[in-house]
Amino acid sequence: MTDTSVHTFRTPSNGLTSREVQVLKLLADGLSSREVAEQLEISFKTATSHRNNILTKLGVHDTVLAVRWAIRSGLIAA
Repeated sequence: MTDTSVHTFRTPSNGLTSREVQVLKLLADGLSSREVAEQLEISFKTATSHRNNILTKLGVHDTVLAVRWAIRSGLIAA
């Protein structure tokens, strides 16, 4: 099935911090925000803030699109 939807992603760097990249990789591995918090030994609220910052910086509205950006940008392997 070919995806014909159009999503505008910002430039490859997008200003993500190293922690946000780390969180995005864990989200791409299928972890929930609560699991990310446990893995990184941070609060759930902090993990959720990182996730929201990632979505804002990438200009997307959900984690699936953020992971899609990460794959397309070469940040993570498909």
